[in-house]
Amino acid sequence: MTLTQSSPLTILLDRHAHNYAQQFASQQATPQKGKQVYLNTLAVYAVNTYLKCFPIATNLAQSDCWHPGIRAIFNVADLVLPNFGKIECLAVLPEAETITIPAEVREDRLGYIVVQFEEKLQQVDLLGFISSKDINFATETFNINQLQPLERLFDTLDTLQQQVNLRQWLTGFFPPDWQPVNIIMAGRIARSLSNTDTAVTTISRGKAIAWQVNNTEENIVLVLKITESSSNTIDLCLQLYPDRESNNLPIGLSVKILDEAGETCLSATAKDSDDWIQLEFACQQGEVFKVEMNLAGVTIVEKFAV
Repeated sequence: MTLTQSSPLTILLDRHAHNYAQQFASQQATPQKGKQVYLNTLAVYAVNTYLKCFPIATNLAQSDCWHPGIRAIFNVADLVLPNFGKIECLAVLPEAETITIPAEVREDRLGYIVVQFEEKLQQVDLLGFISSKDINFATETFNINQLQPLERLFDTLDTLQQQVNLRQWLTGFFPPDWQPVNIIMAGRIARSLSNTDTAVTTISRGKAIAWQVNNTEENIVLVLKITESSSNTIDLCLQLYPDRESNNLPIGLSVKILDEAGETCLSATAKDSDDWIQLEFACQQGEVFKVEMNLAGVTIVEKFAV
């Protein structure tokens, strides 16, 4: 869908930006690669400067484009937003009407900010933002008139704050309330969470869930194991356990997996003497789902994005 584009935002490039760009470019094997790295560095620096005006944390040092080996091999201009993921800063020259997305940056990006240079490289215009969900990656390019206002980036981040981004788990980013299973289970055995295939990436985390039922607190542990079975698919294993004070789950505790449309995909209910329940499913990249846990008419919802 094409939306009305807001006016470009101009960012001045100071000497620090050019110092970084010159340093990184001088390390490249060819002048052509040096020019690419120079522009990518300025683009990322400009977006970083822009986001500093808002309460949005960034981390240049963790970005691939700040890593000498990665930027020497790949065409990357990413900026890490801790607890969210990465955005890509696409550098374009004056008068450009289309933008080419390098193959290596078509995955694991929240979206793309297009950065247009003026001839003397003293300033850039941030033309707009486009979410990864709005791009057809079957083609290598998209038109500048497809760009959305920069404010859409903040809408995307607001949505992500309400979701757990499971792709971030694969890169080592975890929300503080999701703890390693061996810590949150405190000696209890989490069933079927081991993985013997070292070639497959598997990560498990757990979160404490609590209800107030008839003036009594009921506590359980939600454990989620994710396995990256391919670049586009994640296998998930969801388990519910009693907390360390109990041997069994509360009777009547129910759990449902709902898709983006709110349709129930899987469900289970704890019966007498159940000490755990489990649901297994798979999601494609870009999918979102909800886990609804209900006890005595009170529902707790956890939202996830893949």
